[in-house]
Amino acid sequence: MKRYSRSQSSRYDQIKRSKAEYKILPIFEPSGILEAESNNNKGEPLKHILPADAISPDQYWDSIKLPISERPIIKAILYKKGVKEPLSEFNLDLKSHYIIGRQLRKEQRNTSNDSNENESDSEIPEVILSDIGIPDPGCSKEHCVIQFREKNGKLLPYIMDLNSSNGTTLNGILIPRARYVELRNEDLILFSEFDLDSEYELLFMFVS
Repeated sequence: MKRYSRSQSSRYDQIKRSKAEYKILPIFEPSGILEAESNNNKGEPLKHILPADAISPDQYWDSIKLPISERPIIKAILYKKGVKEPLSEFNLDLKSHYIIGRQLRKEQRNTSNDSNENESDSEIPEVILSDIGIPDPGCSKEHCVIQFREKNGKLLPYIMDLNSSNGTTLNGILIPRARYVELRNEDLILFSEFDLDSEYELLFMFVS
């Protein structure tokens, strides 16, 4: 969607300046993250447990009988720094949550493999746990999650860091681990505490 494209060189600075007074207000409530041992995918434990008020945007809009033509556009748009055009766009209306995590391309997996064995014989497919893949080795398999919730009759989007290795920043601010933080339109998500360590950024769009 080109109408959301903007100069990559200034995107981060513009958003950071526009949200200079933005304060992270985490919700200090049980996240379910410590119960993850009972939840698994393809034999691997999952870090995220759905909250009781989880709801997908489509479910919420159906419940209030909002016509399809009037429903907001909710997307996550992945950029690589220094590149103007987006790498991928993800619609976020069908599920109540979207796991964001590492999905390396084959050449990246080969480069990061220190084994001297023949790759065709030794390569084990990487288990993909994420809905939104980030091709960055520094990103955890389950790095963070976008979670939609119904609060006081309203649909609200949140982000939560899933105890990732390098942390998650929102508009340049490190968010606390395992705590829900409300998302707003044009929030910029990076996958490291330090800007220079993250090659990719995810732009959250919630346009009515």
